Amino acid sequence: MNPERGSLSPWRSVGQGLRESLSLVVGYAPIAFSFGVIAVQSGLTPWQAVGISLLVFAGASQFVMVAMMAAGSGGLTVLSAVLMMNLRHLFYGPALATRLVTLPRRLAPWLAFGLTDEVFATAMAKGAARPLEPAWCLGLASGAYLAWVGGTALGASVGAGWASEGGYVAQALDFVLPALFLALLAQAWRRARWPVVAVAAGATLLGMMWWPGHVALLVGMLAGALVGSRRSRTECSQEATT
Repeated sequence: MNPERGSLSPWRSVGQGLRESLSLVVGYAPIAFSFGVIAVQSGLTPWQAVGISLLVFAGASQFVMVAMMAAGSGGLTVLSAVLMMNLRHLFYGPALATRLVTLPRRLAPWLAFGLTDEVFATAMAKGAARPLEPAWCLGLASGAYLAWVGGTALGASVGAGWASEGGYVAQALDFVLPALFLALLAQAWRRARWPVVAVAAGATLLGMMWWPGHVALLVGMLAGALVGSRRSRTECSQEATT
């Protein structure tokens, strides 16, 4: 272990993690702002939009949640979609735990809650060179979380001001779910996860033969999430054994 890192107090480790979260903050804030605007334009109150970010903190899943709610999907359907999209997070914790110096039990729930894709990738990259302090990981996740919640609050307040205008913003909401679906497929393709893309696209096209477009998109996302979670579990198992 790096002696300089080991000599840091927990609070200094948290501060260092916060500083190193700035790159995540720059990326999270504008996306969270967009979510706040879209959530309010979809019929949620600003407090409800902020509450979702406070309690869910799931990035793309929150956009899907709001879009499905606006389309009239039932609560069980929305909950199932969000859970399926985030199954991969079950395997982030065990993989990161192998990189930590120790894992205090009182910090474990907070570290698990803060494990987004970007936080996990940043921590694993940092942990490849030296063991990680849990306090540093907490600071990293806290910076990302505060940026996400703060961006949502700002976007929700702006969106509330536009609520009476409707117009182009309201019309643009019809494209939220398809656009997000395509963005997720593109992201998976860039990561060389073509099986996820193929399964999601195939399930969507097949589903459109029997169901409306938004239902077929949901089926495609669920099918892709299943394949993606299995691949993540395999990769994390390989990572843990190396």
